[in-house]
Amino acid sequence: MRPFSRAASKFLQREGITIVGVASTSADALERAQELRPDVALVDIDLGEESGFDLARQIAEETEPLPVILISTRAEEDLAELIEASPALGYLSKAHLSAYAIRDLLDGRKCLHEALVYSTVEEFLAATVPLIREGLEEEEPLLVVTKEANLSALRETLDIDSGGVDLVDPVGMYRSPPQTIEAYDRYVRTRLEKGARRVRIIGEPVWPTSARAVAEWKRYESALNVAWESTPSWVVCLYDANELPDDIVSDAKRHSSGPPDRARTRPSPHYTDPEVFVRNLGLELSEILAGGP
Repeated sequence: MRPFSRAASKFLQREGITIVGVASTSADALERAQELRPDVALVDIDLGEESGFDLARQIAEETEPLPVILISTRAEEDLAELIEASPALGYLSKAHLSAYAIRDLLDGRKCLHEALVYSTVEEFLAATVPLIREGLEEEEPLLVVTKEANLSALRETLDIDSGGVDLVDPVGMYRSPPQTIEAYDRYVRTRLEKGARRVRIIGEPVWPTSARAVAEWKRYESALNVAWESTPSWVVCLYDANELPDDIVSDAKRHSSGPPDRARTRPSPHYTDPEVFVRNLGLELSEILAGGP
């Protein structure tokens, strides 16, 4: 094992990344990738007489391709065109290689569904403003659907009346679970088709009062984890602890990965498989998924 590979393996394992194998040649890497099936393959661009770009293409052309992240000591701007043409998820400098950076690239390929329980407008802003500002910096489309008091606070804090962020009143978005999934799906897919790497959504449902209707909306929240599993999106669902019953707030922990947290290394301990969660409500998951992405 090369010195860098040895040092990087120890470092990443300390950060919670499991290293299932290390290869020194392209042929060995292809064999190990198919045998071990890791979540991601880190490919050094500089492989001596071999090319990491060629290896990335070979991995992508396999029957069951794996996600690839290219790494190197060389400056990204010097390799920009080659990286862009590569099927790899992205590029990381060896100097900035970390579990956080790896997970950030991987999370861009799937849906991250989180819950934000708040009691004041200040708590709402403290959690959402950083997410929105980061999304603006990364040029990711942003849709915020929440009550007018929160929308007004965002406009004042971020000084945004239009452009960059879509601020929407929730009444029109939350008429019924199928209609809501369809509306969000249309928004997300339109942005992805225009080239967005990921779409960010902050949404606050309008909760009904009848027990049956509440169960239907809980099913909708849990179904998002399946319907959008492979959709590059970051969804934060809002729960006002001052207005909602305790059962709605507590169940938020069961159908999300936890509060907004980019450094999360594992799912929320309260998370419940959507099939199990929905069945406990006396409903079936498949009915609502028919209208999902």
